[in-house]
Amino acid sequence: MTLKLDSSAIHALLRQCPSLFFAHLFPKVENIDHFDCPWHLHAINQCLLEMYHGRSKRLIINAPPRSLKTSMANSFFIPWLLGKNPKTKIIVVTYGDELSSTLARFTKKVLLHPAYKRIFPHTELENDKMMATRLRTLQGGHVIFTSIHGAMTGLGADWIILDDPLQAAHMRSEARQDDLIQVFKQSITTRLNEPENGKILLIQQRISAFDLCAELTRTPLHPWKVLSLPARFDAQRHINLGLFGSKEVCEGELLTPSRMSAQFLSDKEAEMGAPAFYAQYLQQPLLEDDCPIDFTKLRYISRNQFNDSNPKPTIYQSWDTALSDRPNADYSALTTWARFDDGRLILVDAKRYRVTSDKLQALIIRNAIAYSTQYVCIEAANHAVDLIRMVSASLSDHCIVRSVPVRGLSKMQRLEAQLHKINTGKVFFIRDEPNLNLVMQELRQFPNGRYDDFVDSFTQALSQMGVTSGTPTWRIS
Repeated sequence: MTLKLDSSAIHALLRQCPSLFFAHLFPKVENIDHFDCPWHLHAINQCLLEMYHGRSKRLIINAPPRSLKTSMANSFFIPWLLGKNPKTKIIVVTYGDELSSTLARFTKKVLLHPAYKRIFPHTELENDKMMATRLRTLQGGHVIFTSIHGAMTGLGADWIILDDPLQAAHMRSEARQDDLIQVFKQSITTRLNEPENGKILLIQQRISAFDLCAELTRTPLHPWKVLSLPARFDAQRHINLGLFGSKEVCEGELLTPSRMSAQFLSDKEAEMGAPAFYAQYLQQPLLEDDCPIDFTKLRYISRNQFNDSNPKPTIYQSWDTALSDRPNADYSALTTWARFDDGRLILVDAKRYRVTSDKLQALIIRNAIAYSTQYVCIEAANHAVDLIRMVSASLSDHCIVRSVPVRGLSKMQRLEAQLHKINTGKVFFIRDEPNLNLVMQELRQFPNGRYDDFVDSFTQALSQMGVTSGTPTWRIS
């Protein structure tokens, strides 16, 4: 720490803030020379403090593997809780006995570390030799580590912490997921000493669209606070860091670029496959069976290959518009395409905006000119009639502006009508182009994703780059 305070003042500060406690103690326990506490641990800290002070009683933390979520919210938070009140009773539940034992040994290591004893000198274990999975303090507190099917009869706690209660390897097992949900509802929740005031904390990477996190948050009025920390953010967000202010996260920003770079995430997705990657790293599980696209049929080309293409392609820009800048409004989504005479349709760029109609008009014109676009395609929505007219007038000397009707078809029907272009290998993405990550993310989540603006822009572009019968050649499901 760089604070110019004496040790007693520093220790007093550490006793008030779990993330500062973690940042101070973690490198000492792990024998790390240099450690910079990442900002997202302060976000976790704020949520944990809200629980500690009783402002919330149910918390879910979703974060990728190796993001220090377990260290922060379990292995070091438990000693902090026992330091604040050595009478606290805690149960930790994991997917198996081996993981429980590993977490228990590390937690005990923290409790016995000399640096911990200097911060919380009044918190002592009954016996330094006691089993790590059954730790007790001299003041009557305890922390018991067990597994989902471990013995819980007779156990009671003020805090219950579930840490990865289901293995990622079982993401496709409905039986195991249903079993976990039933054990949680019928057994784990009954272990609180004070049902109305007891705290339950769930720490997990997302496993599937039907995991415990999904079940607990299924209804709109659920009591759970959810802190979702994806490895790559798909939208701008404002995150409360408590004592450390706030964090404005930008679209496409990485959670921990020094630990999980863009290249690492790209390689990890290729290694794991999209379903596992989207769940565990992006905290957005896919409902694979609902999306009609066969993603193995999409093809890729490098940026250099595209730039060296000859003859030059026809450039199309496709807009799905929304005329609001409200934080929760839909986006105006733009995809830019190159159509070649040999039939290749290459997605070269993608952008999205939350802006009002006057600003959107300027953006459409600016993007069209920047790309020397030949065709600008805008969905003929009721709200876009005037916009299309004004854009057409402004771009009359530069390109053709098309007003594209939806003809009463649903989003799914419009996408299905273009599947033959994907299935016959005509649709390409620029490889390793960061701006295209969000397009792929929306496509994989369609029709169950939070956003589908890029999907509409994508579908509309395909419909305009060549004549289609309107009937899919085949459907992949």
